[in-house]
Amino acid sequence: MRVALFFTFYFFITFHMLSAQESNRSNTIWENPFKSETYYQITPSKTVRNQKIFEVKGKKIKALFDWEDKKAPFGMIVTKKEYGYYNLEFKYKWGKRKFEPRAKEKRDAGILFHIQKNRNEIWPSSLECQIQEGDTGDLWVIKGPKVSVVLEDGTTKFIDSSQKQKYLRNIKFNNYENKGWNLVRLEVRGSESAKFYVNGHLVNEIKDFLKDDDSPLTKGSILLQAEGAEITYKNIRIQELASTK
Repeated sequence: MRVALFFTFYFFITFHMLSAQESNRSNTIWENPFKSETYYQITPSKTVRNQKIFEVKGKKIKALFDWEDKKAPFGMIVTKKEYGYYNLEFKYKWGKRKFEPRAKEKRDAGILFHIQKNRNEIWPSSLECQIQEGDTGDLWVIKGPKVSVVLEDGTTKFIDSSQKQKYLRNIKFNNYENKGWNLVRLEVRGSESAKFYVNGHLVNEIKDFLKDDDSPLTKGSILLQAEGAEITYKNIRIQELASTK
């Protein structure tokens, strides 16, 4: 009888502790990681005639809408803060214009994360959720990291960008893009895992992130790209979570 009571009490306490932990995690406040100039930096910082690549207004970031020339540099806006465990959401929509050198190519951009070095490079060492016409949700592993990709059948494959090939891609499960606004969600858990969602559908999953020296890749800055096409990002928000370790 005492043993039964003990296990009943143990499971009761354990259940409520786990429930409280999950509640604390799910009640974490959502914030805008690009809410003011003190939170981000833009590259390149100088342009021809001081034209703006990015215009930041609240939870909306517009790229290249005020650009006057036919050719535009690739640009990025990157958080100064590093993030490890979080959920990130935003919507995006393409504008009409495209610019050289990609005026005849697909409209292209992206969100890069776990950036720890070379933040002033257009493509720093990172993991990327592709934002591109027809390809949103593709994975790119860039300049160093190593990850295991979870395939649709549950098996995994290893991707290593620390070797000769520095840009490695994994195509998404399926295409769920809409004309107009699209919702992107990233669920990032330190070096443990990341899931990419497009309009509520899981399209890519990775786990076990390593740096090029095989140490865990646990956190980093977050970056939004502009790659020669007008694009608006809006309702950008991040929910930081407590580490599970």
